[in-house]
Amino acid sequence: MKKCKMCPTMFYGRSDKIFCSAKCKTAYHEKLNKVTNEATAKIDKILHRNRSILLEILGKKANTRRFTEANSMPKNSIGITSLPFTSTPKTR
Repeated sequence: MKKCKMCPTMFYGRSDKIFCSAKCKTAYHEKLNKVTNEATAKIDKILHRNRSILLEILGKKANTRRFTEANSMPKNSIGITSLPFTSTPKTR
């Protein structure tokens, strides 16, 4: 006998079965997707704001001088929010 991953129901079934019913399976995946979508939306909002700030500073046609000025400014003073570093590109 196994316990359902979503509710406290005990059930019999195949060795790889983790939900007691299709309803519990659907509820679990909806909950998982909701959490993922909320986290993604938060990061997208920060990135969009950062892009808007940089566009405002650099203008539509960025030249090297303006980019160097913006790059030398402290990020917090112009309102850019830092995101956690998540990965590095793999090279051969």
